[in-house]
Amino acid sequence: MTPEQLAIELADPVLRRVFSAAALGASTSAEILSASGLGAPQAAPAIGRLVRSGLLVQGRGSLALQDDALTAAAETAAQRVAEETAADQPDPQLRGHIRGGVLVNVPEEDAAARRAVLGHVAESTLAVGDDYDERTVTDRLQPWCEGGALDAVSLRRALVDDGLLARESGCYRLAAPVGTAQ
Repeated sequence: MTPEQLAIELADPVLRRVFSAAALGASTSAEILSASGLGAPQAAPAIGRLVRSGLLVQGRGSLALQDDALTAAAETAAQRVAEETAADQPDPQLRGHIRGGVLVNVPEEDAAARRAVLGHVAESTLAVGDDYDERTVTDRLQPWCEGGALDAVSLRRALVDDGLLARESGCYRLAAPVGTAQ
């Protein structure tokens, strides 16, 4: 069962109620009727559909969730998310911090990771050797902040505080590249 098939099956409210009853321990048709609050004319086709789809397994007078199908769907979904995350952010050091060009998380505990993430933002946004006024820096940082962890002013401040952006007399300049010592 694929994650999509699981979602399609459980999008049906009747199937979802039958599935939920089985997940809560109902193991007979009578128990499913009682737990789901459905009548036999609604529940019977739903039970049959869930058995055919592989979400329920039918034994001698009993029904049970097919845990293997759920586990397989979850593993497939997790693998797809990992692949999409890797495709979106090929640099493993930036994964979980930058997604779709937005800074979604700034590492707090790991100084090296913080410097790598903020350094990537700085080096992707500003050119080495160029001077920028405060407004320009803020405007250039804004795309990193759309729905992200920081607003552009806070991000600018973090870049200055972490030594990635030098500020002197209202003029900002990209400081030492991330790979160099300060």
